[in-house]
Amino acid sequence: MEIIEYEGRYAEQVKDLLVELQCYLALLDERGVLVVKDSFREEYFAYVREELSKHGGKIFLAQKEGRAVGMVVCKLLPEGGEAAITTTCPKTGFISDLVVTEPERGRGIGKALLAAAEDYFAANGCEYSQLEVFAPNSDARELYRKSGYGVNCLYLSKALARSKF
Repeated sequence: MEIIEYEGRYAEQVKDLLVELQCYLALLDERGVLVVKDSFREEYFAYVREELSKHGGKIFLAQKEGRAVGMVVCKLLPEGGEAAITTTCPKTGFISDLVVTEPERGRGIGKALLAAAEDYFAANGCEYSQLEVFAPNSDARELYRKSGYGVNCLYLSKALARSKF
């Protein structure tokens, strides 16, 4: 297994990985709000590519025998804005998506992808690496905990009674 930078010839495999991640998260979602719409594959891939362009980001792939078996999407969060007012950290790297295909999980690929992301962030002057994880995804939370990530912020939600309007 090797970690490589994304190349266009891997586009379909990256789309497959993004769909696999969303399907997995949808299965874990007890609220039933995470879905995989028919348009997800193409629209989300286009969204990721646009975000990478805006934020100086990269995709790193875990490649095994010529096939992408995992990936991490890395963005460089901009300095300024709210962060300039509320924090002293000038630059943060953000991991928006990390997935390892189901048959390859538990073999250190996620850890290697995290290391590639962190190396990229450090090379670009970031002081922190940040990510969000879906709370029911206990395997991912454990990977991040073992890799030194700690809780920085919690997002809480609750269902509201439906109005009769």
